[in-house]
Amino acid sequence: MAISIEGIFCDALLQLLKNQKLTSITIQNLLDFTGASRQTFYNHFADKNDLICRIYNTKIIPEYNVEPKIDMDFSKSLLNSFRNMTQYKSFLQQALLLEDAGNLKDYIFAHCAEFDLQWHQLCYGTKPMPDALRFATKYHAIASSSMTISWILAGMGTSCEEMVDMITKMRGLGMDQLFQECDGIGNPYNK
Repeated sequence: MAISIEGIFCDALLQLLKNQKLTSITIQNLLDFTGASRQTFYNHFADKNDLICRIYNTKIIPEYNVEPKIDMDFSKSLLNSFRNMTQYKSFLQQALLLEDAGNLKDYIFAHCAEFDLQWHQLCYGTKPMPDALRFATKYHAIASSSMTISWILAGMGTSCEEMVDMITKMRGLGMDQLFQECDGIGNPYNK
């Protein structure tokens, strides 16, 4: 079994978070904890924010960290991600407050919009998506990302199941009409 240097650094940051605030953890802290060299870190990550985004991708949203599949069950995948978010609540709450370049909040908005555009195109079929569907896709991606970030920062008081239900319902609004001319499976939120 191959050793994952990236996984070692992800786990190290999460371990250090048990005793330190995210803002105080430095690359040197990670190097001291792992015994790795600075060059090893920079061979795999651009900076600490890149490492934070990698943790988000691999530990929190692994089902959205792959090429979208036409038969993806959105609600089930989102529920798995929300449950992972509760497991990594402290990490996320701290990471989402960082405002420097390459921060997690900006990454979430961009990643969600990119993933959804690819997935909706798959569901639309071989014809290019119309501009209205492209707009609605970006709109829903940004809106659901904003609501998710607000939920995390507010302490996750609403259940994962309720959040997934509300987001899925909102994403499905008006999509039947926008997928009407498609030659694919159509509105993916009607499953």
